[in-house]
Amino acid sequence: MVTKRESGGRVSSFRTNFTNYLKEFCTTITIRRTTETKDSMGRVTDTSITTSTARADIQWVTKSNIRYDNTGKAEIGDGRVYVEYNTDLQVLDEIEFNNQRYKVYEQFEGEVVLGDVIYLGFLIRKNAQA
Repeated sequence: MVTKRESGGRVSSFRTNFTNYLKEFCTTITIRRTTETKDSMGRVTDTSITTSTARADIQWVTKSNIRYDNTGKAEIGDGRVYVEYNTDLQVLDEIEFNNQRYKVYEQFEGEVVLGDVIYLGFLIRKNAQA
């Protein structure tokens, strides 16, 4: 017997609230994903970069965050990025905003309600190679 899952109600309300929050307080970021093509010997033969934009809330990690929050591998000056549940952002992607590039190095949070993801959270660090 298949279990029917409701798509409305609480989950859709949380997603709507988060989307409205981003509309009011967000930063627009550019997501850069580098894809490498390798030959049979494992050598890189081609590199391509794709870009897309998304809305995100970026919160910078402070000394008190390190002291009192569970921030994982975060260091002072890193950022916590919160994006909508359907945003195509992955670890090792780069994001760009305010003419600066940051590397996504860890997914640390994703709010789940009744089994459905509401938003995703990632840690970013300034990219020294940008």
